[in-house]
Amino acid sequence: MTVGRVISLDRGFPLVKTAEQELRAQHSIELVKTSDLRAAVGDYVELDFPPGQDIPLITAIQPRGHTLIRRSLVESKHEGAGKHDEQVLAVNVDIVFIMTALAARPLDVAYLERQLVMAHESGADVALVLSKADQARHLDADLAAAQAIAFGCPVVVESAVTGEGLQEIRELVAGGRTGVLLGRSGVGKSTLINELLGAPLLETAAVRAKDRAGRHTTVARRMVFLPDMTKGMTKGTVPFVTSGSEEPSPCANPTVQQTHSLAPANNSPSLRAQAKPERGNLADQSTVLGSMAEVPLTVPSQLSALIDTPGLRSIGLYDAHRGLAAAFPDVIEHAASCRYRDCTHSAEPACAVQQAVQDGILPASRLASYVVIAEEVSG
Repeated sequence: MTVGRVISLDRGFPLVKTAEQELRAQHSIELVKTSDLRAAVGDYVELDFPPGQDIPLITAIQPRGHTLIRRSLVESKHEGAGKHDEQVLAVNVDIVFIMTALAARPLDVAYLERQLVMAHESGADVALVLSKADQARHLDADLAAAQAIAFGCPVVVESAVTGEGLQEIRELVAGGRTGVLLGRSGVGKSTLINELLGAPLLETAAVRAKDRAGRHTTVARRMVFLPDMTKGMTKGTVPFVTSGSEEPSPCANPTVQQTHSLAPANNSPSLRAQAKPERGNLADQSTVLGSMAEVPLTVPSQLSALIDTPGLRSIGLYDAHRGLAAAFPDVIEHAASCRYRDCTHSAEPACAVQQAVQDGILPASRLASYVVIAEEVSG
């Protein structure tokens, strides 16, 4: 049995990296008939090479670890009420890098909060990357705004021009970890990967001069292995993460050492220790056909990688309850003291969250964002 990792998708055909080569594969008929699961970027798959067939077959998809998903409620007469559309963006991810560009406009905190909910919902570690620092006009204010909603997650100020922040990002993904870059078009995701690679592997384009809007240069998700970790392929096993076995996230660990722009100022709210909610079942595991969690492999076992993604025009957060709780621990902390368990924190009596806002403990903007996102999460 040959096991490889899916590094990109091209019109439904996965490009799989094994120890020896990169090759395009297709799902076997048996897999298609018996499961709705399809290979996504980051998946470990089992390959079969039938005699006389040029393209190998994917016969099984190994159990997944942290999965980044965009999920939105579908209001359709044909589909019926309660249906949702789910798009798997990346699989077996150890850390989600949320990228936002520093420019003439102040940081879009509301959109950043939505990205944090999506990222935390995956169960992976999360870091904020403030890119294009060389163009920043409100660096101190933007950094403070990001730190105020990060709650212990690393905040990295990055510039591909000056090289600032690149080493911090390398350290966050070092040790064979897989990261995924999440952000709008034009924030510098592909440029960041090119800088880390030391070569222009991925296509980039300048933002529009008139409004600084990004352009969709990246049209498909693709995994790239970092050069300092690709000096050889070694046999090993893939450490799949299962419920109850994961290590605490650095986002919830105040003892994590942070340096330079990673470290928030003293007494910053982002230093508060907030434990993530317990993980539920991994997405779509009931139909996974893969074998046991540890399978002998001949694929890269200790290679750090980054997944480049196209800019997202929208962020679907339907049913992202775990991500909502992890992204708004300040609201959740006060909500525990509300008189009513199902309090919406809008007009109910004895609402501890509203009281925290009135007392100046909780910013009104945080509550407003929470209420809007909570309504979308609940559908």
